[in-house]
Amino acid sequence: MIELLQFHQENCPSYIKKQIISLMRQEWPQAFGDHDEDLHWPDSPETQPTSLVLVEDNIVISHVAIPWKNISHEGQKYKAFGLSEVMTNSSFRKQGFGLRLIKEAYSFIEKNNPDISIFTCEPALVHFHTKGGWEHKQNINLIGGTRDKPFRSDILGLCTMINLFSAKAQNNFLSFEEADVYLELGEGKLW
Repeated sequence: MIELLQFHQENCPSYIKKQIISLMRQEWPQAFGDHDEDLHWPDSPETQPTSLVLVEDNIVISHVAIPWKNISHEGQKYKAFGLSEVMTNSSFRKQGFGLRLIKEAYSFIEKNNPDISIFTCEPALVHFHTKGGWEHKQNINLIGGTRDKPFRSDILGLCTMINLFSAKAQNNFLSFEEADVYLELGEGKLW
């Protein structure tokens, strides 16, 4: 039977953590470089990431991380949530598990008083994330890193997905049009 698990990443059971890191190594080998040591995970604990994981018989089927932080944009403060580490075990792909999980992530975000949800994805995944509840905005750039050393999504060829949840965010929707949205996660980091 397939179970949906939810936990703060810092409390991840070790058998699940090993599988998530293994899936990350397969999905994004460039994050590991030429060395065999494991990635420090969670890599941005200050964003208090929550993991949603579909598991069957102790095998990780699919995973998504939901980081959040308060950001400043155009003079306003917003509680911003993202999606990260969206991946499905190759043995379970094309069966709807990833879509099920990002819809669960959308519900989780919605229940936690968000102003906005914003993240990036590869162009080929825009349709997938749109089915999960987000909108693609071509002229919004998500900026990680720091203000002094920005890590820009547009330079990486990524697409920005967004949902304006709160009345404040919806009333200020024009401030997000054709804008750079800064996360300020630390040098070289982007969720």
